[in-house]
Amino acid sequence: MGKDPETAGGPEPAGGPPKEAENRLRWGSHLEFLLAAVGMAVGTGNVWRFPYLAQKNGGGAFLIPYCIMLAVEGIPLMFMELSLGQRLQQGSIKTWSKIRPYLKGIGIAQVVVSFSMTVYYPIVMTWCMYYFYLSFSNPLPWVKEECDAARADYSCCLNDSAKHFYYVSALQVTSSISDNGGFVNGVVICWVISWVMTYACLFKGPESLGKAAYFTATFPYLVLFCLFCRGVSLEGAGRGIKVLFTPDFSVLYDPNVWMDAAGQIFYSLGVGFGAMICFASYNPIKNNCLNDAVFISLANSSTSIFAAVVVYSIMGFREVSTGIKVADVEGGPGLAFIAYTTAVAEMPLPQLWAAAFFFMMVTLALNSEFGTVEACITPLRDFKLFSKISRELLCLIVCCIMFLVGLPMCCRNGLYVFNLWDNYSVTIPLLCVGAMECIAVMWVYGMPRFLKDIEYMTGTVPNKYWQICWKWVSPALIIVVLLSSMIKKMIVPETYESFVGCIESPINDNIPGTKNWNRLIPFTWWAQIFAALMVIAPVMWMPVFVIWKWKADIVPIPYLQGMIDEGMVVEYIPFCFGKEVRKFKENIGLKSGRPGAQNGNGEGYVVQNMTATNGINPDNTGSKV
Repeated sequence: MGKDPETAGGPEPAGGPPKEAENRLRWGSHLEFLLAAVGMAVGTGNVWRFPYLAQKNGGGAFLIPYCIMLAVEGIPLMFMELSLGQRLQQGSIKTWSKIRPYLKGIGIAQVVVSFSMTVYYPIVMTWCMYYFYLSFSNPLPWVKEECDAARADYSCCLNDSAKHFYYVSALQVTSSISDNGGFVNGVVICWVISWVMTYACLFKGPESLGKAAYFTATFPYLVLFCLFCRGVSLEGAGRGIKVLFTPDFSVLYDPNVWMDAAGQIFYSLGVGFGAMICFASYNPIKNNCLNDAVFISLANSSTSIFAAVVVYSIMGFREVSTGIKVADVEGGPGLAFIAYTTAVAEMPLPQLWAAAFFFMMVTLALNSEFGTVEACITPLRDFKLFSKISRELLCLIVCCIMFLVGLPMCCRNGLYVFNLWDNYSVTIPLLCVGAMECIAVMWVYGMPRFLKDIEYMTGTVPNKYWQICWKWVSPALIIVVLLSSMIKKMIVPETYESFVGCIESPINDNIPGTKNWNRLIPFTWWAQIFAALMVIAPVMWMPVFVIWKWKADIVPIPYLQGMIDEGMVVEYIPFCFGKEVRKFKENIGLKSGRPGAQNGNGEGYVVQNMTATNGINPDNTGSKV
């Protein structure tokens, strides 16, 4: 394991691999990288969002747009990010700034999006950890027998004890986002533990993260398999699975179904955060990143489908036991903390299955947390200011900042604050970043150059399928989803679901209860301003840097000497734009380029320095562009 050289800058030497590649920290093995990357992609959304979307959007018919979007959007974008990180051996900020100085804003936007994600996402792990602790109670605290007859809302508890416990006892939710109600002690304690666990697994970088991934990335599959075996053996399991997979092909004419499929693929794979670029930068340059991209993407989608089978087999049992229809399942936290807990309370050994499920959810959330925190730390190490700080200390500082920023979500209004962050801090910014990634790589860095990089790394030139997806299909889909999301947010009023209690016993005398215990309430003015700032904060860096750095000097990224040694024809035209080529040659004294045969392998483009000797400039920078 070498030292971390992330402060190394300047062009790569033409006589060998880049300095960053020689000294950069490495994964202990390729398996560690795959486990960490799969762990980043597979998260709680695979368990509580995909099953809900599948049932909502035509059951088995939803798999058609889902698989199509996986093929033309998910895998191509994953392949692109892994290729970039592996080739340039840098975090997200320096990766984009090396391509062009004015693209540095993409890297900063990715760090800001990752920071936003890392601030609010751990609260999911915190709630799951709290429920994991409560799962050892006998009887379970969310069963009807634990309802307090002395409470005014006793009838509500008897009606739905799991929902009552979730809102009233576990999170102690207030009726308004403006009323924080103070901290919930149990949640605060679990919040501290979750960040201690995050730091313990990340402070050594890929060395500690890779070792942690052996457990955190594999344990959820063990639990899912056990839950599958238990779920399909329950009465009513077939009914639940039938509801999930019974196709309604008429929904395929609804564009919203295709938007949901595209959005789920994009968000669940973890592309756009910069985490995959960081992870791939710890790989050796010679590595088949195409196989990695396909494996990670298929593992993520297969997990979603398998988790859906597990969830709906248990929901079928819930219908038999309680009469609650399978189709009445909620998406998001409600599925885990209300629907699942209701079902597990009716099983034999309920404590065992509750503890197993919530511990699985903790590890899933922890895996995704690793990726987004690493996506913040690795790019920061690219700056000389932070490079002087040890990785351990920098990781501690970053974790402490995120801990403090996210702490308000441990208050009684934390559920509303979480939903605010979840709805606005990531969705639109991530789509903007994804679209800019495709444009920057295909139209600025250049497809010919990118294809040659991949050919050198994998030994194979990506075929026309990948080229069409990268250049046209993937960015077009992202832009369509982005525009539809923005239009929807402009048309639909900005509201949130406020907990008001049941009809018989509302928690606030001034607000009547409802059948589902929630009421849509408009966001306060300050919440709407905060939501707008969360969208602007990451996105603004991209146009700012384009304007600021548009005329900055271009430092072309030289081809690796290994590409020339292997007889590859690097390019027929330079990868820079015309003006950039002229400016570059003027700055470093290059004369006009000349086409010529290269290693007997056809005609390529070579730019020679007037004072170069044997293809190497006196300053040791690459002369072969």
